[in-house]
Amino acid sequence: MPELHEISYTFTKCGFGAAFIVNVFLIFLTALHIKRIFSTYKYMIIIFASMGVLFSGWEIVSRPFAHNYNKGFLYFSLSDSYDASQEFLQFAIVVYGSFYLVILAFIVVQFIFRYLTLFKPSAIKKFSGKGIFVWMTYPLLAGAAFGGPLYCFGTVDSYSDEYLEKEIWEQYGMSIKDLPRFAIVTYDAEGNFRWRNICYLMTSISVMGSQYLIIIFCGLRMHFTMKKELQHFSVPNRRLQKQFFTALVVQTLAPTLLFVVPAAPILLGPLLDIEMSIKTGTIYVFLNLYPPIDSIAFMLIVSEYKTIISEMSGYITSTKPSSKSSQVYSSYIT
Repeated sequence: MPELHEISYTFTKCGFGAAFIVNVFLIFLTALHIKRIFSTYKYMIIIFASMGVLFSGWEIVSRPFAHNYNKGFLYFSLSDSYDASQEFLQFAIVVYGSFYLVILAFIVVQFIFRYLTLFKPSAIKKFSGKGIFVWMTYPLLAGAAFGGPLYCFGTVDSYSDEYLEKEIWEQYGMSIKDLPRFAIVTYDAEGNFRWRNICYLMTSISVMGSQYLIIIFCGLRMHFTMKKELQHFSVPNRRLQKQFFTALVVQTLAPTLLFVVPAAPILLGPLLDIEMSIKTGTIYVFLNLYPPIDSIAFMLIVSEYKTIISEMSGYITSTKPSSKSSQVYSSYIT
């Protein structure tokens, strides 16, 4: 019977296929057919969808997995398909871990953009021109701030290998020294803090938490004052702004429920030093579902996408579309 970590790889490949098809379709619609979303925000949608494809594809390359055991956890790669060195695969799983923060930080950028659209419309000019490089750089810096400490504070040593070696052999039938890996073991044999590993947990939680604080601030402010601020917009634009806000909330909740909540035991478990042995790497299967789910939700929430998809479907299935259908389809496609 296949092991759980082997089955998860099948889901990873399926997730990449779904992400590629759905996100490329979203990019196609946004770039060529959407008329009511302009310039900067259109670029954001296209870049975000492209990141989803890269994120899912990189998981196939890196094959990250994690295992929690009492006061420690091992973050490692199961990849054996590319004859790559341990150093490359270590880099690959760091990039994968950082990718989540890049995505989360990009959602932060979109929240700030929507916030300024409502409260300081003149400030959104800073997001165009050279400003594009600024808001594109911020997610990369957030990802580096999350992945960099893993290199600094999560490298293995003789104690972490010795502590996890037997567990990894029993659970996976693999020698720990053959795995590209990072290890966090929070206490030494005498029960004292291993401060190097503690620093990783503190920095990763701080970087992730700071992104959520920005999202919560912007989200709550927009939620409670949106009705008043939208009075300055036309009726169609009000509806569109509400749809964008709803889409951002869904974009935030989806990875939170799929990854952050399940990942809490990975980060907090070693601090609690409770007896456990869990193949926590299965959460990456759920996270792989995020890119296609996010794009599908976005197209369902923003009405212009639904209209275009409906008209395209009618145009494809009907040999003689009605004059009304043809008129609406033409208004969006040309």
